[in-house]
Amino acid sequence: INGRSKFSNEFIQSLDPKIEVVFDNQKLIFRTGNGRLLWRAKSLSTEEPLMSSWISSMTPDDVVLDIGANVGMYSIPMAKKSRIVYACELDPLNVAILRENMYFNSSTGNVVVLPFASGDSSKIVNVSFRDLSYGDALQSIEGCDPLATKLGLRAHSAHVVQFPLDDLFVLLDLHRPNKIKIDVDGNERAVLAGTSKLLCGAREIYFEDGRTPACADFVSFLIRNDFVEVSREEQLANNDERLLVYTKLFIKSD
Repeated sequence: INGRSKFSNEFIQSLDPKIEVVFDNQKLIFRTGNGRLLWRAKSLSTEEPLMSSWISSMTPDDVVLDIGANVGMYSIPMAKKSRIVYACELDPLNVAILRENMYFNSSTGNVVVLPFASGDSSKIVNVSFRDLSYGDALQSIEGCDPLATKLGLRAHSAHVVQFPLDDLFVLLDLHRPNKIKIDVDGNERAVLAGTSKLLCGAREIYFEDGRTPACADFVSFLIRNDFVEVSREEQLANNDERLLVYTKLFIKSD
């Protein structure tokens, strides 16, 4: 099964690893094939309870922008509840799995993939990847506050297209999001620089706060623009119960 013969290639091609899970009383199907993808699917309802309740509250009138969509673990259930989801993801490997997950869940009609980095300007940026693996995270755009993490054997950097989402939504005349999810693993300043107008125009923002200076700047921006934190949860490390991040929900005050 090393892919060096016709038989092994036919065998590999015949494999179709998927898992069915229930989220918000709906059956969803996700691509697996490695331990990380399997974990993401199996922990969908338990990893971020605040996210689960936020998605459950969505309505068919909502337009959602998911920045840091990964393989669509949250984009897909969001699409089941809302009008449309814009899923922004910079890792091409993750985008491939995201597309499969959209197909498996009949969501190709109301999920729009934005397969690039979100930043302050339209250009090619250098992104550091900690490995070459489907479902990976913690990529760093131009060295933006890289988080302490274990690098894999195939850690590398690569050129990735970047666009400011504020400009892109105007250029393509896209629906403005009233709900935005931000989970960008140290790239908060880059995202903020190109998304400030969309953020200010949103009603609700779900933010993963990694307790870094960049995250503090992001939260300060939200507070200055009349957002109020209405809920938060701790995310702990599985092995030693260390506090890793907070997940926070902000709502625009009237």
